Amino acid sequence: MPDPAPPSSCVVLVPAGGPIEPACDDALRELERRGHPVWRYRGYSAVDAVRNQLATDALAAGFDELMWVDSDVVFDPADVERLRVHRLPFTCGLYPKKGPRQFACEFLPGTPAVRFGVNGGLAEVRYCGFGFTHVRREVFDGVRMFHRLPTCNQRFTSPLVPYFEPLSVPEPGGRWSLSEDYAFCDRARRAGFVPFADTRVRLWHVGGYRYGWEDAGGGATRYADYTFHVPGAPPGNSVPAVAPPTPPPAEGFTQDWFTAHAPLWERLLAPLAGRPAHALEVGVFEGRGSVWLLDHVLMHPDATLTWVDTFAGGADHAGMDLAGLEGRFRANTARFGDKVRGTVGRSADVLRGMTGERFDLAYIDASHAAADVLADAVLAWPLLKPGGLLGFDDYRWRGSPEPERCPALGIDAFLAAMRGRYAELHRGDQVWVRRTG
Repeated sequence: MPDPAPPSSCVVLVPAGGPIEPACDDALRELERRGHPVWRYRGYSAVDAVRNQLATDALAAGFDELMWVDSDVVFDPADVERLRVHRLPFTCGLYPKKGPRQFACEFLPGTPAVRFGVNGGLAEVRYCGFGFTHVRREVFDGVRMFHRLPTCNQRFTSPLVPYFEPLSVPEPGGRWSLSEDYAFCDRARRAGFVPFADTRVRLWHVGGYRYGWEDAGGGATRYADYTFHVPGAPPGNSVPAVAPPTPPPAEGFTQDWFTAHAPLWERLLAPLAGRPAHALEVGVFEGRGSVWLLDHVLMHPDATLTWVDTFAGGADHAGMDLAGLEGRFRANTARFGDKVRGTVGRSADVLRGMTGERFDLAYIDASHAAADVLADAVLAWPLLKPGGLLGFDDYRWRGSPEPERCPALGIDAFLAAMRGRYAELHRGDQVWVRRTG
């Protein structure tokens, strides 16, 4: 599949009737850092009017992709790219309504159940809310042409096309008055463009608390693999269909959570490249980051990599087949021989038992629980040489609505406690500091 167009061709549109949720704005700023233009439109009174205006203005400005994000939806910036790479005209992520046990979408008639999470995929829906929706120019052009939509408000300074004007449609029980986002979906469907939901995209709809998929089904427990049973639907197989599991390979990589960070590592770790440096990696998974370190930084014959991992995964790996994970890591790093050494076990136990070791670099990417991240940092710090680098992954990871289950709280707590003893080098999806005291 060809790469999507540059981020600059995809504008992110954020209608904000009030304050933007802080976690949403953090993700928006990250999208800006990655090259996406982000338009925040504040203070509107009619959501259909602001969507009409934003769509009209964005298309007139030459953007070919419009990414809609509501100000009360918390998302992972990487999921914008997840929707884009499908190269479909109309895609979205799904989220629940606040309060009612319902999704902010209309599933296709007869849909018995919908699979979310690691075993999710693309599923056609009848209508979707526009809290996290990617629409290409061709949909707007097709809707305008098919429905002969006029250009309105030309006597004012801001003409617009009423793509999102509410409408009513006939239903078996009487007419249904559609809100602006459902009305757009209805027009798009009649023009030949159907919306597809990627049910792997995890979104949080912020109200009294963060509502996730499971709240639509009646439970607050969070799952990496979740099936929502549509109320009143006949029994049947869930959508999207789940492919038979494929046994994981004995070597190589099944996941890539590292490559996006390689340019940052290349810049920060350049002073260590080719030197007899010693690195500590807490959490290695399949070893993609380990192999990069060994190939690009730890090239000196006397350089070493010391690792720690349980190879049992964590709560965020639920639903993933971790069979053979340790063997896969060892196979991927085998060519480096005795430069690679490590211990299978809990990081808190292994790090506590390390004495007299001094590392030029320590990288923490194990448990996502804040308390575990804090403990790993506290135990790794005395093993770091003065001037050594300490890195944390997943600072902006929001895979759980509870802050104590996310790394940021633990990272912030550690940095607050160590204030004055480090120099901050980078803060983004990862955080890197240099030990100064």
